[in-house]
Amino acid sequence: MRLFIAIELPDEIRAALAAVQNDLRRAQADVAWTKPDNQHLTLKFLGEVEAPRVPSIIAACQQAVAGIYPFTISLRDTGAFPNLRGPRVLWAGLDQGTAELRQLHAQLEAQLAQSGFAKDDRAFKPHLTLGRVKSMKNVPALVARLTSTPLPALAFTAAEIVLMQSQLHPAGSIYTPLAKIALPQ
Repeated sequence: MRLFIAIELPDEIRAALAAVQNDLRRAQADVAWTKPDNQHLTLKFLGEVEAPRVPSIIAACQQAVAGIYPFTISLRDTGAFPNLRGPRVLWAGLDQGTAELRQLHAQLEAQLAQSGFAKDDRAFKPHLTLGRVKSMKNVPALVARLTSTPLPALAFTAAEIVLMQSQLHPAGSIYTPLAKIALPQ
């Protein structure tokens, strides 16, 4: 099973991100766009995991949310990894909630390490992936649109994390929630 842990987004946020994607599509760049229904905030990618390990992952998630209460996440800006000169991933950035997300990520890393999962080598940079650039076709026009397209001032309350299964298909990934772990009230 291909698994990851994420925060799901409300429909209002997904619709706003889809509108940004539609504007960016006008650049006619070679981008694999994230489907609006698949938009989420990844906290930890676990990769291929054997089914018998799922209960220990859920238990680690339950322990990781301790002391982290529901919090607000708001959108801020757009950008690209690794940079705007050679973009590979287009993202929507966050304003409020980044400190809580970093704490949640650190606690997930610590709990999952006890279950035998390797810690991430890279620093955690909370973001929402808009798309992945496949070639340099029309990238200057894409970057111009990316840097001039404002994100709406939207926010939502993160109240749970989700253990998600990702099934790869030619038409795109299909995500299935396996467990939802509520943040303490």
